[in-house]
Amino acid sequence: MDNAAPPPSSGAAGKEMATAEALPDDLLDEILLRLPARSILRCRAVCMAWRSRTSHPYFLRAHAARSRIIAAAVVDTTVIPDGEVCTTISIRSLGDGDGYRSGAAVSSSSSFASVRFDSRPFVLGSWDGVVCLVPRPTAVFVRPRNPIDRYVLVNPLTKACTSVPPPATRGIVICGYAHPTTSRYHLLHADSFFSYDGTARATIQILRVGEKNNVWRKIARHPAPAGVLESRTYIRLGGAPPVSLHGCLHWLVAPSSARPLLSVFDMEREEFRQMDTPEQWARHGNLPHMMSVQIARRSGKLCAFVHEPSASALGMWMLEDYSDPSSWRLERRIDYSRHGAGSRNVARTFRNKFSAATTAVEVLPDGVDGAGDGEEEIMFQFFNQFDMREAVYNVGRGAWRWRRILPPSRRVMTHKECMLPREVSFGGSAHFVEESDIGGHLDH
Repeated sequence: MDNAAPPPSSGAAGKEMATAEALPDDLLDEILLRLPARSILRCRAVCMAWRSRTSHPYFLRAHAARSRIIAAAVVDTTVIPDGEVCTTISIRSLGDGDGYRSGAAVSSSSSFASVRFDSRPFVLGSWDGVVCLVPRPTAVFVRPRNPIDRYVLVNPLTKACTSVPPPATRGIVICGYAHPTTSRYHLLHADSFFSYDGTARATIQILRVGEKNNVWRKIARHPAPAGVLESRTYIRLGGAPPVSLHGCLHWLVAPSSARPLLSVFDMEREEFRQMDTPEQWARHGNLPHMMSVQIARRSGKLCAFVHEPSASALGMWMLEDYSDPSSWRLERRIDYSRHGAGSRNVARTFRNKFSAATTAVEVLPDGVDGAGDGEEEIMFQFFNQFDMREAVYNVGRGAWRWRRILPPSRRVMTHKECMLPREVSFGGSAHFVEESDIGGHLDH
């Protein structure tokens, strides 16, 4: 007995570890894939085997594809005593209504990171778990004609942070994404002019973040469908984020014809193409009125919300077969004039503000609270220089409700947490936000 080897572990923790190690690999994967991203970060501290398993590209892709948890990225900016500006990005549950009150404390279950700037930054968006900020003087909007000296990228969950310079041409970053195969973060930049209606000629450059010398590469202008003049194809700036589906990013674009199109970017091939839309979406008017359409992702398919002001309704269209652009069908009309408390304000907001430039749409299979009870809800975010409003439509009950109205000093975006290691996302250019400036969980 004296020469017997000691047990590998003891106590309750040892028994739990032995039980976990006894699970078949496929069952263990199934369990881990069901956990939220922040829980998986904690699991990586259990043992080297779990860290390796949950860091494998296959696991990361599978988790990203399966996750239905949509959080909220809340960005607050305050002036600190030394004159600098402290911007805090906190990730909270969409249903955490109290978390949006001015001065509310960050709950222990949230992730957040703080970054200091010389002046108030502009928030461009949240894409694939990374929030993009532009350090600029206090300006409400960032226009492509204004000079931008760098973009700051922050992952609030892992505390990874990096900054990249813009290309030599003027313009603005329109989105970012994690590459489907390598998971390396990429940025897409639209340059050329900024016209009166908030669109820019679709000349696109791409950057692989962490690339040596930060080389931006130009992507060929996407071809237009037959009968559409390529020279008048535009991509919307400053509006809702693109919809990610089937390895592609999708934007609504406005050509010279009266019907909007979809611009589709293949993230693997780094190529653009355009997708046709139904004739019923055509608008007889100027360019801004043609943009009263917004797209989203619903049940693994492309979904479009088409404004019908004469009927005080939104037409909800579904693309049944992604390979067949003619398979769009009208599933239902959503009446925004009669349902729920505050319906008058809902109707006024939709009539005055619904557009691809000022409205973001998120379809939530389990509702805003994410309780998993099958109560599908659709959240509409309306944003401008004066305030930000959120209206929620419950599909099953056909009822509307207001979520909140926020001042322009706060920005709230839907956000999917990303647990990619910093060196995978940002390469050698990544660093951690200073520990003194951050809170929440740290991945050691």
